[in-house]
Amino acid sequence: MLFHQTRKLASANPAAAIAVVHQALDRSTLDNPSRFGLYEYAVASFLRCGDVMKAAMLYSRMTREGYIPSIPLRVQMHIVKLAELSVPTHILFHTIQEAFAQDVFDEVALRDLLRMLVEGLQTPPEFVRQVADKFVESRGPGYTLSADTTTYMVRAFERRAQSGESNRLSNDIFISSSPSLRTASVDLSSNPYTTLLRDIATSKPSFEVYKWTLERMRADNIQPDLPFFNALLAYDVGRRNYEVVFAIYKMLVEKRSESVKPSAHTFSTIFRVLHRLASSHRYRRTHKLRVPSNMPSLRSVYRDLLTCHLEYTHPKPNKPSPALDSIALHKALRAFLSRQDYAGAYTVVRAFRLFPAAVGHPTIATYRLVFGGILGLIRAQYPVAAARIASGLTPDDIWTYRFLGLDALPNHLRAIVPLDLSMVHRVLLVGADPRLSFTFFSAPDYAKPIRTLGLGDIRGLVDEEEDEDEEQRVERICDPTEFYPHGMPTPIELTALKYVPADRTYKVAPLERVLRRAIAASAPHDGEPHAKRVSDAIAQAKREMVLRS
Repeated sequence: MLFHQTRKLASANPAAAIAVVHQALDRSTLDNPSRFGLYEYAVASFLRCGDVMKAAMLYSRMTREGYIPSIPLRVQMHIVKLAELSVPTHILFHTIQEAFAQDVFDEVALRDLLRMLVEGLQTPPEFVRQVADKFVESRGPGYTLSADTTTYMVRAFERRAQSGESNRLSNDIFISSSPSLRTASVDLSSNPYTTLLRDIATSKPSFEVYKWTLERMRADNIQPDLPFFNALLAYDVGRRNYEVVFAIYKMLVEKRSESVKPSAHTFSTIFRVLHRLASSHRYRRTHKLRVPSNMPSLRSVYRDLLTCHLEYTHPKPNKPSPALDSIALHKALRAFLSRQDYAGAYTVVRAFRLFPAAVGHPTIATYRLVFGGILGLIRAQYPVAAARIASGLTPDDIWTYRFLGLDALPNHLRAIVPLDLSMVHRVLLVGADPRLSFTFFSAPDYAKPIRTLGLGDIRGLVDEEEDEDEEQRVERICDPTEFYPHGMPTPIELTALKYVPADRTYKVAPLERVLRRAIAASAPHDGEPHAKRVSDAIAQAKREMVLRS
């Protein structure tokens, strides 16, 4: 905590920072290792902030107390002293090379030195690059800098580019004076650029930074890898540039190779965007979301996912692959349910049967997605159903009426079915029934009864029992034997009134049953048997979403 406060204050309020450090040292409550660590950290922090005077004061106090600064810190202080004396560059490099010859001067020490040069002394990029080159030379042929060091250099130069030095940087970042160091000084992979894109995707970057990153990769002849493309997708999703998102996705799918092929993370991103674009017109207008003309269909994206999975796992599809996991499957389910494509959702749920090694088994999160999607539509339609019927629609024209089987109720009871836990119970019972029908399921009344006082209560002749705890009451009403034998959660577990471990698994069949009934309720009521209409809809979805073996 003290170290973090020192670093934060050193950049924002140096006077307060030095006071905090001296106060901590004066109290003498720190043991020797902590005291030494505070000295090292504080001196390095002030050097990085360019406050040489305060760094020198602490450094002097440190040595007076008998502490011997580490070699990296002594090197940093010596370089600062030489820089203040305006010594020639070759003398600075001679000092740096002597430091690099020490075994304890590793890449962590190198990064500390680079931070001091970049942030404290504001040295030009070419000097920093040459320091990195000298370090590589000191380590012998074949040595390359780690991704952490390369990433720091990219971030540092990107900040310089934002401050108006982009023209100089285009020639200085990764171009060494020696041909041998062109490949040795920095690992020219796309990893640092991927990290950079991930960082700027979380902010509101200017297009120039985005363009600069791509131009640097092109100039260095770097082939983007899959993490880079995923970072690129995240960047454009953050900017709501969905036309570009879908263009990148199309290119990834059509030009996929063994080294660059869409992953589960890629598909999760696309399903998330498709779910967002499936929102209501009012939501899209409020949030200024425009549906691009190149938006792929949900079913085609799921087909792409299965295609990549089968390419990874051929000839044994039931094994894990980078293209398919439970997260991608849940994102797909949410997108299909938001579009009320229940035949598509049914096909997605079948993946739990076909590829259990890749996606596992349904969990409470899966059940909440499927049953939550159906209950959400019921909650939206049921309160206005009576008005729609009064305006001329028949009950068969309303999906909620057909799904719940409200035709079986007298007219005066159809409008008073409560939208509470009993509705959750009722819909869960659909998953427990292997038959495909529009049967209306009765459910217990979960509403808290209104207690009426009798004459004996008023006179105090009868002892008043304490009110039953709400959780105990609903748990008493909910009978788990209606659900557990079918491999399902109970209503109070589905609604999180009762804790369920996230890794508890359930059966696939109840999900399939409730989706089959949702398909039947969505199909036209032309007198054809329910089973035939459902089978036709599922077969059509499979033709569009599943590859023929």
